[in-house]
Amino acid sequence: MSSDGPWSWRHPGYVAVLDLVAARAGLLPPSCPSAAMEGIDRAMTRAGLSDFDTYLARLEADAAMMDDLLVELTIGETYFFRNPEHFQFVRHEVLPDVRRRRGPGHVLRAWSAGCASGEEPYSLAVLLLEEGYGGLMEVRGTDVSRAALARARVANYGEWSLRGPEADRMRPFLHSEGKRYTLDPEVRDRVHFGYLNLAEDTWPSLAHGIWGMDVIFCRNVLIYFNRPTIAAVARRLHASLADGGFLITGPSDPSLSGLAPFETLLTDWGIVYHRPAPSDSPTVHPVLTFLPPREPPPAERLPPPPGASTPPAPAMPAPLPEPIPAPGPVELDAARRALALGDWREAARLAGAFEEDPGAAAVAVRALANLDPLAAVRACAKASARHPLAAELRYLEALLLLGLGRLTESERAARQALYLDPSLAVAHLMLGHILRRQGDTEGARRAFRTAESLCATLPPEAPVPLADGERAGHLAEVARRERTRMDEALEETRG
Repeated sequence: MSSDGPWSWRHPGYVAVLDLVAARAGLLPPSCPSAAMEGIDRAMTRAGLSDFDTYLARLEADAAMMDDLLVELTIGETYFFRNPEHFQFVRHEVLPDVRRRRGPGHVLRAWSAGCASGEEPYSLAVLLLEEGYGGLMEVRGTDVSRAALARARVANYGEWSLRGPEADRMRPFLHSEGKRYTLDPEVRDRVHFGYLNLAEDTWPSLAHGIWGMDVIFCRNVLIYFNRPTIAAVARRLHASLADGGFLITGPSDPSLSGLAPFETLLTDWGIVYHRPAPSDSPTVHPVLTFLPPREPPPAERLPPPPGASTPPAPAMPAPLPEPIPAPGPVELDAARRALALGDWREAARLAGAFEEDPGAAAVAVRALANLDPLAAVRACAKASARHPLAAELRYLEALLLLGLGRLTESERAARQALYLDPSLAVAHLMLGHILRRQGDTEGARRAFRTAESLCATLPPEAPVPLADGERAGHLAEVARRERTRMDEALEETRG
């Protein structure tokens, strides 16, 4: 890590400490150097040290001291039933799937990786109690902070842990003690806590109880890791899942696509990762798109958990078909020229020959939209399934569905596009139109305001991404007019 940059490190020792953390724990350089320096100061004070050379030597030798520092450099933000849509996914998708495959007597295994002070695994336990699992659950929580794990085991919380929209589901299991709440043993005793550093190659492990998981929550943890560490953690998370198991990451976490052989599930609110069971075939649920697993990059095979028998060698996979080459600049440029000239059939023909390229797929969809909107919708859905992380395809799908008056489906596709690229101003603008037509006035106003703000960050004459040449100043004015018109209509109603 270089000490150069727009800030001034107070001492080169800070840079040396962060370099060691990056090498040992795979953490990214800090986005806020001043906060990182303050965190290092606090950790050094707790260690009773002020000399960087001595502190570095102790960090090298003392794993507990390194863990204490890692807590300072990451944020253990949590509360009960945070991101309720994740728990609804477990209720409506994971549990019925597990019951179907494993039978009613199966003990469901769930793991909260990076559990902080315990609100997340306790929320999982309450959900399973609500669903009648009682004695048929094993919930685990792990973290790198031993202090946080100690608080989790005590299970004593304040109102701040109950600030989420669905946190009231916890109140029947909490006993008031002044301004604090103690969790009922019925929930507390169902969660097992243990220390685990996800960056270390010590898991999956029977000793840690980390193996054969039906569902893993690993939310807002991967954001701190560098890319090589993310890849290694992704492979271990996949190995920790039972066949048919599900991994739920946080909305800000990096994509794991291509890092392990996960099947990707694109939902209304984001991506879920699935380890398909050998007998499973891809299934399409009303709100899910199942996408085939991508082959991960070459990596060393993970050893079996300690004490586990060596599994039989897997059968040789069937040979993969020859990959279709991505379109060269000549072919794709020719398709784009045809599109610009209004030669829709030629543009669709040229671009349609290259299904493996998301940019070519978008050109083909745009061309088809001028010939046969229904065919364009079908082609766009197929291309989106092939390229799950291509925000442009989801945006085009939303645009086509809006034109056909299919508002609910259009809203879903628009939100998926914004999940993949929150900075996509045209998708916010379109979402505003969709929500207004559905009667969601406040949601529409927020969407228009966001579109206006995003366009205002660009020079007025700058082209807006995916806006077909529209300039930022003009689109910002369009969004402002839409929002103002809604405000005026609201005032007239009140008057």
